[in-house]
Amino acid sequence: MGMITDGLPGFLEPLPGGSAVLTKVDQLVNWSRSNSLWPLTFGTSCCAIEMMMASGAARHDISRFGAEVVRASPRQADLIIIAGTIVKRMAPRLRTLYEQMAEPRYVIATGSCTIAGGPFIYHSYTTIRGADEIIPVDVYVPGCPPRPEALFYGLLTLQKMIREGESLRHPGERRRPVLSALPEGMTIEDIQAEMRDLLVADANVKMSEELAEGAHWAQELKDF
Repeated sequence: MGMITDGLPGFLEPLPGGSAVLTKVDQLVNWSRSNSLWPLTFGTSCCAIEMMMASGAARHDISRFGAEVVRASPRQADLIIIAGTIVKRMAPRLRTLYEQMAEPRYVIATGSCTIAGGPFIYHSYTTIRGADEIIPVDVYVPGCPPRPEALFYGLLTLQKMIREGESLRHPGERRRPVLSALPEGMTIEDIQAEMRDLLVADANVKMSEELAEGAHWAQELKDF
């Protein structure tokens, strides 16, 4: 954050080895950005208390991930951690805070209410059904509320995205990490067949074993 790199691609590219230099500069800049995140907390509901305060406490210690410098001003932050329900009245304020943050800026949406409106989407006209309807979200951390470990996993995912992401040649274009993929040679049909076999196996019930498992209740009733 705060590094002026706009003129570097055009300046270094024509030089011998300029492409290799730019690649190394990309790695250095992205590494430094990923390990010095300055969050702007946006807590509107219970997730801010139950999850984010626990994450900053001594037991979990968010400072181990280089993201403990929480700022109250959006002009000094490059990461916003949204925690809690977003209502329509709050949406313009969230958009304003995001636009005032320093570039490049990142967003982590934590909790079911932030991601999809939570239980308040039913019979409610005030709740926004997801923060991504207002600003772009980089990492989603599900849960109600998410555990601190879940937030840390989201931070590690964001750091991986930053290290693999933007380049000086193409600023503003990000490559999100692929966290999971099917093993080579495996298809969706194979997974469905395995799931079907497990369901069929669980559907077979042996009455003798079921009665044996509940035999202690009969003994307890007899003793009672």
